[in-house]
Amino acid sequence: MEGGRVRGDPHGGTRARAAQAPMTGNPPNTRPAALRPAPFGPVSPAATPEEFERELTRLTLSGEGWPLILRRLAAHTGHAAWLFDVHGELLASSVAPSGDSPSVRASDVAQVFGAERPVPLTMSDGRPARAASVRADRRRFGIVLLAEPVPPAVVPYLLASTTALAIEAVRRDAAAEAGTEAGAELVDELRCGTLRAPEELTRAAARFGMRLDAPHAGAVFDYDGPHLRAWSTALPRAGVTALHQGRRAWAVVPGGDGNELERLRDRAQAVVGDGVVRAASGPVVTGAGRTAQSFREAEVLIALLLRRGEQTVLPYASLGLAQLLVAVPPERLREFVERHIGPLLPREDLVRTLRAWLASSGSRTAVADALHLHRNSVGYRVGQIKALLGVDPLDPEAIVLLQAALTAQELLLALDEHDPVAGGWLPDRVSSRKTP
Repeated sequence: MEGGRVRGDPHGGTRARAAQAPMTGNPPNTRPAALRPAPFGPVSPAATPEEFERELTRLTLSGEGWPLILRRLAAHTGHAAWLFDVHGELLASSVAPSGDSPSVRASDVAQVFGAERPVPLTMSDGRPARAASVRADRRRFGIVLLAEPVPPAVVPYLLASTTALAIEAVRRDAAAEAGTEAGAELVDELRCGTLRAPEELTRAAARFGMRLDAPHAGAVFDYDGPHLRAWSTALPRAGVTALHQGRRAWAVVPGGDGNELERLRDRAQAVVGDGVVRAASGPVVTGAGRTAQSFREAEVLIALLLRRGEQTVLPYASLGLAQLLVAVPPERLREFVERHIGPLLPREDLVRTLRAWLASSGSRTAVADALHLHRNSVGYRVGQIKALLGVDPLDPEAIVLLQAALTAQELLLALDEHDPVAGGWLPDRVSSRKTP
């Protein structure tokens, strides 16, 4: 921290300039009493934004939490205050809850983080507010709102509150990290294999919200952006027990479809901001003894997902034919590929042509459009494929084998490109970590 502000705070200079500028209209703490909530403690009419920032920081460092900071902000400005997380869900408020809690659209949260100054938005309950981002360095924690109308004189006080709110967020993250270390070790045990009895492992996992006796899948996440510190807390902040190591993370995902996987990926993406989070899950299993296998197959899928580039989520259920191949050891896949399409491998142009030919059910026009070729060139290449393989690529029996061989080749290329050893393509092994 520097001068009561968190390093990297993009609003620091703005606050200083705002504090020096003359305030127009009634200052925020001299509004008519009927428009102000009852103040928490004494309010100094002469408090500058910087003095107010230091006061809130002292409250935070003395152990007070978000609700008190927001009540103090509301008392000083005469405007109700709310704090939302990066997903637009309410964390705290200066007003007593009544009915359903308000929320904020994810697109509005992103707009606040992209703006240099507080921006107006409307909460889900229809109330208009002015919002500022709460962050420390590159870590995003949420947004703080004041009820509209917010005059220019109040804006510096809204900005001043973000320092104390960020400090409290950092403190909570640190406490959460300490509390989830045992959970991370358990996830590591689940993905590597264990000597514990399934019943004991199931009971241990239940303490961290993982139901191994219900349908679940092992999931692998990959992050390619610059904010590794924020990434290290992204999945726990998204509400799941996870193990983070560098750019990779592992977690147990409940349910049998890809909705939960996509939800977790989206929430983690909101935490890190820049860069792309990708997620893949293994087959859905039930029982602690099968979780490690689901994780191993998820490792193959994340490599495949990285090779495909544009996709961000790849659940096992969406694989189609590849489901039959992800559990096959690489050496057997290589033998299968060599046996059925080996003569084509030195010719990448012919491999691409075969993929397009099978995908289009033998349409010369479709292949020509996909590969930017003349139709006659497509016919020439297909003739070469027939000669090299000795089969007609539209023969029903040949199609099945050729498609399987092309899928196996894609898996092998993905594993080769994305370091299958570091990524997790390993034989069964037992974790040496201490059990939680």
